[in-house]
Amino acid sequence: MTLTAIMPTLRASLPDPMDPHLWPAHTEATTDDLLVAAISMVRLADLTGTPTVHTAEQSPPRYRPRGWTPRDVSVAVASVTRVRRPRPGVVLLELDAVLPTCAVLDQVRLIGRRSTAPLATMYVVTRCDGQADGPFHRLPAPLPADVRDGDLVCFPCLTNVRHRDVVEAVRAELAPVRAELAPARGQLAPVRTELAPAER
Repeated sequence: MTLTAIMPTLRASLPDPMDPHLWPAHTEATTDDLLVAAISMVRLADLTGTPTVHTAEQSPPRYRPRGWTPRDVSVAVASVTRVRRPRPGVVLLELDAVLPTCAVLDQVRLIGRRSTAPLATMYVVTRCDGQADGPFHRLPAPLPADVRDGDLVCFPCLTNVRHRDVVEAVRAELAPVRAELAPARGQLAPVRTELAPAER
């Protein structure tokens, strides 16, 4: 539990803490942006559109083995395309990006605006890269409770991710796909959601 989680209004002046070992070297968080080696992820999204990927050098591990050399890792930036709240306490979030298996979603951050809303556990329902189980990821991602369509989020990836790895391919007209929301710590009962062909 962090001070910004206990008192969300502090996020107007203090950014949420981050694990520096899971982000690239020289990553700095601000209240409304993330700078990787002085490159703004908000500005990057403005210039290139979303989803987008920035590659940088890996941070040193907590316990650096002898002969360790940094490798390339990435930060992905995506836009929130849809937010659904089927019932109180349940938030389903859709992004415009394919989530690679190396994405660290428990480090996801809201960028582009400041929010003093409390953090809430959300479920990211979006296309995966085809290597995970099922056609959707259903992973808890702590974000401000007032997240809305058009928001920008970014998250680290533990390997070098290419732009084409996060760009969503053209979807064929398939039958509706159902994704069940997994319970969070035994507090939420399963919720069934359905995506019609027009929504996919």
